[in-house]
Amino acid sequence: MTAAHPSPPPPVFIYIFTLFFLYVPCAVILLPQSWSWWEDYSSSSKSKTTSNHLNLFDDTLVLDSHRLGFALGGSIFLECIFWSAQGLLLMITRSPSLFEKFTIKKTHVDYPNQTQIDTALAELAVGHLARPLLLWLFYPAWVARGCMTATFPSLQEMCVHLIFSILVDDTLFYWSHRLLHSNKWLYQTVHKQHHEFKYSVGLAVEYAHPVEDIISNTLPTIAGGLLLGSHPAIIFGYMSLKMWQSIDAHSGFELPFPLSPFNVVVGMDCAPAHDYHHSHNVGNFGGFFTFWDWFCGTDKSYKRHLSKRMSK
Repeated sequence: MTAAHPSPPPPVFIYIFTLFFLYVPCAVILLPQSWSWWEDYSSSSKSKTTSNHLNLFDDTLVLDSHRLGFALGGSIFLECIFWSAQGLLLMITRSPSLFEKFTIKKTHVDYPNQTQIDTALAELAVGHLARPLLLWLFYPAWVARGCMTATFPSLQEMCVHLIFSILVDDTLFYWSHRLLHSNKWLYQTVHKQHHEFKYSVGLAVEYAHPVEDIISNTLPTIAGGLLLGSHPAIIFGYMSLKMWQSIDAHSGFELPFPLSPFNVVVGMDCAPAHDYHHSHNVGNFGGFFTFWDWFCGTDKSYKRHLSKRMSK
């Protein structure tokens, strides 16, 4: 007697799940009410956070509740976003009709085997356990840029900071990613690990060498906020947006809005473009937008691929 497979969730449930576990948290983190406790603490601790801010192990900062709260609270929030996005992909995978409808078709590469998935999960566990430490270590840099004592932004300022963060991230990601491909030593030593997944899946989004994780993922993500001295709401708001976008780009699905908000803006082609990058290992080095690939001509192979597919 074979075990019964769980019935797939109804499509309406998947849409409701996306709304409440992805859109709502990403919006709530940008509300002033979510940061009232932070504002109260910051206003009473400006003198402490503006002195000795570059000393990682200064006694006033090592066990500072502000610093620990930033690292631990931020990590918990990002974990919720990460696993909610993965949960969305899991539900689509278990729905035969949606899986067939949204899967980006490719026949020359195979779906990852269980060994690859297990390896990616093991690396995820290590990386996610290290996240609080990384946020704790980077904390003095945000203090130095005035992020920890910044006043809560207006809606206009918030939009400017988020757009700036996206543009800076997209630029740094494109050029660092392209460097990881164009330099043979860097590719063989660092970036090749990420390309073990020729058939891209969401769980492989963070399957990368630590050097790549720093120079091509972490630094581009936080650069915009650091340059502008953004409030922590924008720092974590953008981190959550980037995390969701990265998982979507590696999902292997071309999801429509509202399951994915990352293909609704002109110049965005996140999942299909990045999926081609993994399955063919050529071009499409960008993240959010296709501008740099278009400007530098690194999307020519992808455009030929799209033309052939449309002519069939």
